[in-house]
Amino acid sequence: MYRHSVRARVHTLALLIALAPVMLVALTATPAFAHGRGSDATNYSSRILETPDLPDVRWRIYNNDEFLGVENRGSADLIVPSYQAPGLGEVPYLRIGPEGVFVNRNSSAFYLNQDRQGTVSPPQGVGRGEPEWVQVSDEPVYAWHDHRVHWMLPTLPPQVVGVTEQTKVLDWVVPFTFDGEQYQVAGELLWSPGQPGWLWLLGALVVVSLPALTGLRTSPRGGTWPGLARPAAAVLAVISVANLVHLVDDLTATPVPITQSAVSAVQTALFIAIGLFGAYRAWQAREGAFTALGVGSGSIFVGQGLLYVSVLFASQVASVSPDVITRAVVAASVAQVIPLVFVVFLGNRKAFSTQAVRPEHASTSP
Repeated sequence: MYRHSVRARVHTLALLIALAPVMLVALTATPAFAHGRGSDATNYSSRILETPDLPDVRWRIYNNDEFLGVENRGSADLIVPSYQAPGLGEVPYLRIGPEGVFVNRNSSAFYLNQDRQGTVSPPQGVGRGEPEWVQVSDEPVYAWHDHRVHWMLPTLPPQVVGVTEQTKVLDWVVPFTFDGEQYQVAGELLWSPGQPGWLWLLGALVVVSLPALTGLRTSPRGGTWPGLARPAAAVLAVISVANLVHLVDDLTATPVPITQSAVSAVQTALFIAIGLFGAYRAWQAREGAFTALGVGSGSIFVGQGLLYVSVLFASQVASVSPDVITRAVVAASVAQVIPLVFVVFLGNRKAFSTQAVRPEHASTSP
């Protein structure tokens, strides 16, 4: 019995030590570093209603209301002005044409458009003097955080407070110049009420628990419990692979260079790799299988579930795939921890009991 108690403590300590780096990464990570599931889940959606008849120019909204994008395959430059400032004329912000995309560093929009919230303030004197063009792309395609197309305040617009149906927040206009002629692209920003995310969690819990707990009545084999570990391992592997597919979806949905999304991609891949490794070790059903299952389950729960749980409650999701798939993957990543941790607890208990009984049998045998 003493040996059983010591080994139980050792395995529990090993589990906590293994989970420590996962929790550290999770605490230092926020959905702001990622795209597609957490940071882009919102109740706002911006849509384009009016564009001029320019055959070589295409406008688009990305991530519901986060980015305004334009593609100019024509032979002339398209110029997007910066935000107007007191005492300044019309300062150019973007130049998009046959030579690629250029950004004017001497414009307030260059700084304000660095992020979704416009937290980077322009230095004193920006906008005075000649443009300072810096090339950012060889292709005539670009997307940016244009604050004219989304709601900037942390509080709700007054017209949507207490509203339970889709409501228009504002009309917006972004002027631009093409081949020396003045044009504009116009649209509207809408707000839609969120969803009851608990329904997604409840449904995912039922769907995940049924296969994960199918081995509860199985018997041991050679001192191990493969019948108990493998169904749960299979569930963890499927959810981990689904998150891997959605990592690709996230990177595809957001129009940012791979250099900007590399950190979030590596972070996400780390969580998924731990989940897959835990599933693999659990499937082997050797000593420590249930501990590995717990580590993998915790990694997916924290890194792919909790960090993106806002997706379940928002009305809009940024994703190439249908919204229902994104929400299902996140809900499963959260819900799986309940049946899998139960399997881990029960499996370790059974494994310790089996190991504690075997020496007693050996001493009474002839």
